[in-house]
Amino acid sequence: MWNSRKPHAGSQYSLTGRLLAAVGAALALFAGPAAAEAFDAPETLSAFRSLSSNEEAYCSRIALIREARTRIDIQTYILTPDITGSGLIRELESAAGRGVAVRLLLDDYGSHEAKARLDRLRRMPGVEIRYINASRNQGLLRRVDYVLRFGQLNRRMHNKSFIVDDRAAIVGGRNIGDVYFRSGGVVFSDLDVIIEGPALTDLKRVFDIYWDSSLTLPLDEIAPLPARPRSVRDPSPELVPTCPTPAEAPPRPLQPVPAVVFSDPPTKLSRAPNAEPAFDPIRDQIRREIETPARSLYIVSPYFIPNDRWVHHLVTLRAEGVEIGVLTNSARATNSTPVHAAYSKYRRELLEGGVRLFEFKPTAPPVEEPDLEFAGLRSRSTLHAKTFAVDDQKIFVGSFNFDPRSVSLNTEMGLILRSPQAAGGVRTYFEVGARTSAYELKMQADRIVWVDSSAAGEKVHKREPGVGLFRRVLLKALALAPIEHLL
Repeated sequence: MWNSRKPHAGSQYSLTGRLLAAVGAALALFAGPAAAEAFDAPETLSAFRSLSSNEEAYCSRIALIREARTRIDIQTYILTPDITGSGLIRELESAAGRGVAVRLLLDDYGSHEAKARLDRLRRMPGVEIRYINASRNQGLLRRVDYVLRFGQLNRRMHNKSFIVDDRAAIVGGRNIGDVYFRSGGVVFSDLDVIIEGPALTDLKRVFDIYWDSSLTLPLDEIAPLPARPRSVRDPSPELVPTCPTPAEAPPRPLQPVPAVVFSDPPTKLSRAPNAEPAFDPIRDQIRREIETPARSLYIVSPYFIPNDRWVHHLVTLRAEGVEIGVLTNSARATNSTPVHAAYSKYRRELLEGGVRLFEFKPTAPPVEEPDLEFAGLRSRSTLHAKTFAVDDQKIFVGSFNFDPRSVSLNTEMGLILRSPQAAGGVRTYFEVGARTSAYELKMQADRIVWVDSSAAGEKVHKREPGVGLFRRVLLKALALAPIEHLL
């Protein structure tokens, strides 16, 4: 591991709630200043609340845009011109129309489809749009460029931050598009936090370093501005989630906590071995947090591919009495079949070493929706939250997955929140909630089985649940392919 995948609102909240209830409730409801002061002086505390509901995550962003007075800075991997993506762009147009400066920093691979929809926004005074690590070509030549320069253009900016007026920011795992915010279709179970206070200083610094990077290009240089504005017809604007006003639904109060910003430097995208990073890579920052837990380490990652060294390290920690739990997607819930195949190679050694493994259930009916690499029937529900908790003391929320791509190829960012109550929420999920929202993997008669617990009792699956013969053969073949370093 330590050396992007492209991918809902109130009616589907019960699904997300089952996955993140313990985490989100702890983040939202844990004790206030008295608990936090044990870690730091009150004046250095930031204030935050969790956004575990997709509806709340969308409406919190809209509320920040509508309340903006001077500046909006958005950095994201994916911005899609679908129902919610176009709705958010319309809100940015409205903000720019009243004089708010807008800086939009997008990844060229993940947000390529948004370029035409941004035509009107980029013409407005005070608006700047830049793409990072981009191809200057369009159409077929762009595809050729990605093949010829694969080693460079395969490196993606996976960061997600949403900063308004130097006053508040949203950080976490959600990109901007329907699968992250709307009900229906494929539902992503995800987690963000909204944060105010001292942490914004570092979040703004990270944004500015990326914005000023030599790897960014103005949108006008990538896709020249047409002489005449394009007509815009957004898809089903009437289906955009309706967000309540503060008077109709006052936001939950923010809670104080020491917070530390983690981020890769943009030089990670340059592949220049002698490039001086602005700060330590996120892999090193996270390693320092999780390498020596005293009591427990719980990891939630939709894409989990540990290497041999980290499998050995986790097994060693378990032998020393540290509780280790991992939650990732099941074969039916994943939206990346090769990632699940690569992860599957490590399951036996982890289980035999005492590590508890859980795989997220596809708890909604399947739909005809292609996964990332192989078309086929897949679940409506996919785990996308990225978090870990250490020693019931601190929790991470951000974009980092425990896989080679996050470690070596993509840039990532996130927050460490030092809260015993929030970290305890993760433990509670693994001890209680995971039994109904995930399969627990166990060794039985020298083979891996999947234990499916429900109100009706336990059912033991001797093969990957919900996966047919063809998919099982495909998984085994992909596990042998030498592609793990690209996943």
